[in-house]
Amino acid sequence: MVDMPQHRPHHDIGSLFSGAKDFLRVCAPMVRYSKLEFRRLVRQNGVQLAFTPMMISESINNSEMARQKEFSSAVDDEPVIAQFAARDATEFVTSAQLIYPYVDGIDLNCGCPQSWAKKEGFGCELLNHPETVRDIVQCIRRTLPTDFSVSVKMRLLQYNDTATSVLKTIELAQQLEHCGVTFLTLHGRLPTQKNHRETLNVEAMADVRKSLQIPLIVNGCVDSLKDARELHEQTQAAGVMAARGLLANPALFNSDYALANSTPRACVQQWLDIAEAAGDHLKFSCFHHHLSFMWSDEMKRSLRIPFNSLGSKSEVLAFLDEHYDLRPSENAASSFAPYTNCTYNHFTPPRHARHIAAEARKSEWDENQDGKFFSEFKTQQLVDNNSEDLELGDFFGDDE
Repeated sequence: MVDMPQHRPHHDIGSLFSGAKDFLRVCAPMVRYSKLEFRRLVRQNGVQLAFTPMMISESINNSEMARQKEFSSAVDDEPVIAQFAARDATEFVTSAQLIYPYVDGIDLNCGCPQSWAKKEGFGCELLNHPETVRDIVQCIRRTLPTDFSVSVKMRLLQYNDTATSVLKTIELAQQLEHCGVTFLTLHGRLPTQKNHRETLNVEAMADVRKSLQIPLIVNGCVDSLKDARELHEQTQAAGVMAARGLLANPALFNSDYALANSTPRACVQQWLDIAEAAGDHLKFSCFHHHLSFMWSDEMKRSLRIPFNSLGSKSEVLAFLDEHYDLRPSENAASSFAPYTNCTYNHFTPPRHARHIAAEARKSEWDENQDGKFFSEFKTQQLVDNNSEDLELGDFFGDDE
């Protein structure tokens, strides 16, 4: 076990579960979107544990540029779990040692079903190699302090019949518990299933929960606080995670807005203030996309389409000021803790982890591109002539 520095004291993630009134409210790791600024927003609205976006270990390990681009933090960014996609223990352990000073735990992605991830051996492809998943957890437990949170996010294992799928999922979950994970997150679908309510296997999640002594977070179809409460009641899980539901309404877990059907105006105001404080740390595309997702329900179609075509922060602010009387607060810039200068000279990645050029996957994470979800979101608005209402629909299922 190595002696690692800490930028701030680490949270005891296990105590978060035991201290939760009913269930822990969790913001999912979402590619492009669950960055520091969004984590700040959802924490102001009831989220008790937040994840970073999924980061690719190979890129983080090999490139200082990737580290600075993919991860940012501040002293108020807590508690936070860093999630990585890795193919083996060396990749994952290296990433964990790099990011250790700035986060409260590290999570292995075994749930991403996207074809590019499976082709590279990431995400749910690891579920076909449970021995690799066990080895990764065992290696990280031998490397970092035992009070540092280690977790795995997974789906139901793919088998021809439901009974076998549930049995094999339970077996792997129990093995990971014995290997020392702090908690597990289970998305209640097979890797091949799309994000529809009828495919969510709530009974299977309840069975997995009953089989474990460690906390289980459940994930899937949480689009409202009512959904979260119902999923908790059905599974008795220690935590409930939301993904696309929080994109559509970052105040989803805020009990003050339990009956809201869309993002409260006050939440949009908070986002403008966070963005004002962030300055150049927050890329325009991220700022703009979040507003599109959370505020489209309040826009008539005649405004949605021009709004989604705006190209600068100043244009967006002028638009919101003109049409909705919304603007950043006067003291917004000084309302949040400054960004941490994250440095990584406490640990030098081993030579064998640096021989692959991290820039090879730059196109996967280019934040100057819209990404397929936002592109599809805009396309729906162009073809949706039958209704003034708009829902996020199925766009974010692959990230849950």
